[in-house]
Amino acid sequence: MNFLLMLGLILSPVGLSKSAKTYLMDEKTMALVRVGTGHSTVLSFPSKPQKVVLGNKGLFGVEYIENDLAITSLKGSSRSNLFVYLEKERFGFDLVGEAGSGDEIIFVKRKVGPHEAKH
Repeated sequence: MNFLLMLGLILSPVGLSKSAKTYLMDEKTMALVRVGTGHSTVLSFPSKPQKVVLGNKGLFGVEYIENDLAITSLKGSSRSNLFVYLEKERFGFDLVGEAGSGDEIIFVKRKVGPHEAKH
């Protein structure tokens, strides 16, 4: 019986959970974000987003929560771009709505160029 209990815990949704991703980006980068139907994807930024420009507002929903944006696909198969403006920088994303769970949590960080690296 203990074996079955352990097997159930290993195969439970917690055991199958996905890891968060980290994207290192600059203003020239467009990152692919998969948003699953019926699921939200969270983009987490180093500071609070000031403004968001969504290419097609009828295909995706966006909510602000502190430094995060929660994105939901409103239609099964959809595609749009998204630009997020922080105080002094901009990040670009190519959103793809698809069946399944998609990406869960994405940490967005600014890519540091060689001339900006601290020694």
